Amino acid sequence: MTHLIRTTALVLSMATAAGASILVQDIEVEADISALENSKAVAVWGELESDLKTALAAQLVNQIAEPDAKDAADIDIEIDTLSLASGFEAELGIADSVLKGDVSVDLPGSKDDQRYTLTVTADQANVYFPEGTDASSLTVTSDVFYSAMIDAFAGHVADKIKTGK
Repeated sequence: MTHLIRTTALVLSMATAAGASILVQDIEVEADISALENSKAVAVWGELESDLKTALAAQLVNQIAEPDAKDAADIDIEIDTLSLASGFEAELGIADSVLKGDVSVDLPGSKDDQRYTLTVTADQANVYFPEGTDASSLTVTSDVFYSAMIDAFAGHVADKIKTGK
């Protein structure tokens, strides 16, 4: 989880927009973590908003625009806390767990905006597990699972922005 704790300011200071087709000016993530009633879940997922924002900024590091750029995209993500909470109710494993959210990418020129719901499953996140991880031993409250789900979600959003599709 330590790789997710790097600050957005550090990512922005390293950013260079050379060669990027779509520049990103602002990333906002909202999730009502207080709606989670499982204390273990809150302990692990409590920094979801900032960790997802940081992971996405890291994926788009070469596409971060200057703060006053006029032709840059704004990304807004609203995590479906109800979907997140239902995964914690089972807490038997990760098989049925999903990270779901509404993604809005406001691109320069309103005809190019992107609006979609993204659902990342445990199966999609398993490529982000450290080598040798036994997925059958993971729970929704494990740091490894948390990091993989964040990285998978950020990766999918970044890919859509990079490809424009």
